[in-house]
Amino acid sequence: MIALSGVRKRYDALEALKGVDLEVEPGELLGLIGPNGAGKTSLLRIVATLSKPDEGRVRVLGCDPNVVPGKIRRRLGYMPAEFGRLPDMTVHEYLSYFAAAVGVPRRERLRRIEDVLELVDLVERRDTLVSAGSTGIKQRILIAKTLVHDPELLVLDEPAAGLDPRARVEVREVLKELNGLGKTIVVSSHILADLEEICDAIAILEAGELVARGPVAELKARLRAGRPRCSWRVVLRAEGSPSPLEVLAEVPGLGDLVALDDGMRFTTAERDANAALAALLAAGHVVLSFREEEPRLEEVFLRETEGLVT
Repeated sequence: MIALSGVRKRYDALEALKGVDLEVEPGELLGLIGPNGAGKTSLLRIVATLSKPDEGRVRVLGCDPNVVPGKIRRRLGYMPAEFGRLPDMTVHEYLSYFAAAVGVPRRERLRRIEDVLELVDLVERRDTLVSAGSTGIKQRILIAKTLVHDPELLVLDEPAAGLDPRARVEVREVLKELNGLGKTIVVSSHILADLEEICDAIAILEAGELVARGPVAELKARLRAGRPRCSWRVVLRAEGSPSPLEVLAEVPGLGDLVALDDGMRFTTAERDANAALAALLAAGHVVLSFREEEPRLEEVFLRETEGLVT
């Protein structure tokens, strides 16, 4: 769906992209992450045919954006990071305008608009002004606009920016549903927990360079393998008296012992983890769960990046 090879982009003396190679497969939901200034928006604008690279080869949906941008745009939906100037239109008028602009036949527009309004749960707001919506509503309107011509490939730049937790969940569910319908999606975000839940794979940009790319599970496994053997992290839940924390505090070799909302966590050498379990059982406690803590995407990001910006 997307193939970038040696892509470079400069703005005067600033090199925003430094020879990026990236491929996206059909049906993939790829999360693009990186610090501010990493080059994410520059890369997405090139994919969306809104900007040209200074060097490198770009293929989107099998086409060269420099030769047939219009052919790509009919099959691609791009959602910018910001809404821009708010139009003095109702939601339905706004979507109808974009449907016409991207060439949706007049006889199909109403059906397409009703379909996307239902998908993003805005049916009841079809006749309200775009400018009257909250941040979450406006983001959903942008998603609806992006979908109105039924594109195969979606390129979304920070779709959850500025949203409250409920609105973030709603946007996340919409993206999962779209991916389930077969859409290929590239989405950038600083909210790593959201991407961790919905993405098949992650690409990490830093200072214009692609520093990591792969399935989420594979990147986590690589992080786990790189941990010192003495820092195996265990999460457990147990019941008994005295408190499990008091029992574990007396076990040699445990570190970073902290209480969680529904249990506790500590670090230890992998071979010594059983000592904690044995101590709890010897004290008569009931152990409800005992497992290694899975690395978080945030940890992968911190390991793969150095805090550089373009």
